[in-house]
Amino acid sequence: MLSKLKNSLLEIIFPIRCVGCGEEGEWFCRNCVQKIKLNEKQFCPVCWRENFGGKVCDRCESPLAGIRVAASYEKNPELARAVKTLKYKFSENLADNLAAILAQSISSKNYTNERVVSFVPLHKKRLKWRGFNQAELLAKKVSANLNLLLENLLVRVKNTPQQAKLNRAERLRNLENAFEVSPKFSVADKTVILVDDISSTGSTLVECAKVLKKAGAGEVWGLVLARG
Repeated sequence: MLSKLKNSLLEIIFPIRCVGCGEEGEWFCRNCVQKIKLNEKQFCPVCWRENFGGKVCDRCESPLAGIRVAASYEKNPELARAVKTLKYKFSENLADNLAAILAQSISSKNYTNERVVSFVPLHKKRLKWRGFNQAELLAKKVSANLNLLLENLLVRVKNTPQQAKLNRAERLRNLENAFEVSPKFSVADKTVILVDDISSTGSTLVECAKVLKKAGAGEVWGLVLARG
């Protein structure tokens, strides 16, 4: 109740405006969402060779089966602004629009075995500070759109520094032993679609995939809005 009242007061003082065109009333209006150009091509997340569906190619090795990237930051400045607004300005309502873009970029039929949607977790301290996990919000909407089960499979056990502030080598060290699979769930032989907002080096998704594969997952696919 207090949260809704607070949001209403903020909307009066700072009216909601579309991150794309600036029109008042929505965070991301329908016209701007429709302008987003989904990626026609996907690439191996290790060597960046073009391939079908973002699968890790035969020449490369990774605990990930692949990463599906919905769209390009460079070609979609509205998308870049929307993701940053969701992540850094705590605008939860943007998750609906962004999740719809994610769901459009894939089909649940593209994956074999029993499928489950999950997400990259935040440490409990960061979750308390932010109030929500943007990856979880996106995953909830994606699972609903694709009619797939959503499960909170992973726990972040280390409160690591933000990846964006680190170089590639530091990011890899930063994430070592940062994740565990929740004992509440079995991932044996399941295909896990792991949602996050963006992926830069792919190191976060790789570390999550490592622990999921160790716990018996069949395939682990990353699903992100963009790589940047």
